[in-house]
This record gives sequence, structure tokens and C-alpha cells, in this order.
Amino acid sequence: MKDLRWHQEITALARREGWTVYEPPTERMRLEDPSFVAVKGLTVIAVWLRSAAVRADRMPPVDRFAGSGMRGFCWSPLDMAKARAVLLTADQPGVPDDAA
Repeated sequence: MKDLRWHQEITALARREGWTVYEPPTERMRLEDPSFVAVKGLTVIAVWLRSAAVRADRMPPVDRFAGSGMRGFCWSPLDMAKARAVLLTADQPGVPDDAA
């Protein structure tokens, strides 16, 4: 249940900040797929959510879509401040990937 609450909290925040959130059907989701993709204006981000801090050797492929201009992020509950900062500023020109 902890994973579901974390997912709901982040997607609700994204929606409140004006993002359109696309979530894959869970029955077809693979570990390498993002938890959701969000679009705001011309900005597209892919987000992988984890319930615990992500170890370096278990980092999902956040750069998987970099060639298409989509930025990727991996967040755990410990990253809430960073997630909030990205969702508030990622659609603004000139904001770096590590805005938080």
C-alpha cells in the first residue's frame, strides 16, 4: 500500500501543477518502463517511482529517451523536495535537469 500512496501523491501533485499524466496499464508494465509519463506544454518527462532510496546499481534507465528530448527522473519518497521542484519548474526554459 505504501507504493500506491507514493504513486498517487506524486501523480496528484503533477496534475495540480498542470501536467497531463499518462500511466501505463500495470498488467503490461515492465521494470524498465517508467511509472508514468507527464506532459506540460512542450515538455515531456518520464518518471520512475521507487518506494525506497534507489541504489546506484539498481537505477532505472532514466536516460532511455534522452535522444528524443524527454527527460527522465527516478524518485523515492526521500526525493519529494526534488520531485516538487522539477514538477514546478521543468516546463520552464533554461531549467537544468537537477533543478532541485
